[in-house]
Amino acid sequence: MIDVQPTLNDKEVFDFIHNGYIILESIIDEDFNSKCQTLSPGHLTDFIQSRSFRQNVLLHPQVAGVARSLLGPNFTLPTSAHNHLYEHPHEGQTLHSDGLTESGYGITHLQCYYYPQLVEIEDGPTIVVPGSHQRLVDREAIAHYGNITGQVCLTVPAGTVVMTHYGIWHKAGPKINQKKRSMIKFSFFRTQPPKRDWVIESDEVPTYQHSGRHRYVTEVESYRDRRRGEYTWNWLCGLTEYQAEYHPARMFVTGIPLNQIQL
Repeated sequence: MIDVQPTLNDKEVFDFIHNGYIILESIIDEDFNSKCQTLSPGHLTDFIQSRSFRQNVLLHPQVAGVARSLLGPNFTLPTSAHNHLYEHPHEGQTLHSDGLTESGYGITHLQCYYYPQLVEIEDGPTIVVPGSHQRLVDREAIAHYGNITGQVCLTVPAGTVVMTHYGIWHKAGPKINQKKRSMIKFSFFRTQPPKRDWVIESDEVPTYQHSGRHRYVTEVESYRDRRRGEYTWNWLCGLTEYQAEYHPARMFVTGIPLNQIQL
């Protein structure tokens, strides 16, 4: 099997549980970024499974290292992706969570955004709401929100990959220019029960450390976030009974386990 080493430590796993995303800035090679800027919009199958995409993006040590840390050693590599390509001005999207967002406290699915070009505020950047993955709601129930205090605009340099919890609330911001803005979206999935096997500094499992209240929530909701975070942390560390759950998004998003990949 391809050897992928974990890159996150306990503190960084705490942060992902709390915020629901990790930004890996400027990690993809400039030449490969240029190649991806010529792709057509829509579904990608052959390209996402090509040796070059797997080596440059999916198995990049930092990308695969995060997936390995949060999903275990035999996570799946995607066999499809979608190129969200915007060129002309538009007013942006409403806030939403994608498709069939999972329930429960586990982390079984990472959805990733790869930006092959610089994204500035005029380009209609993706906007995410930290901590929103903890709030399981009908996606139509949040569509009326405009901007939320504490939201993050992903104005990022070329070659950036953002790895998110599948349930995070997000949207494309308003675009006011004619420049192409591409975002290639793909997913990794868990295939086995969780255990604490990321970068371990001590064999003693630390208590979950809550990072405080998100700017848009009340004290009561922040308490709920802390409790949810504790459940997720204990689940990831293998401290609670594991029940295998089929993530509903896998009806639409396919992947190949790492131990079946050959380069």
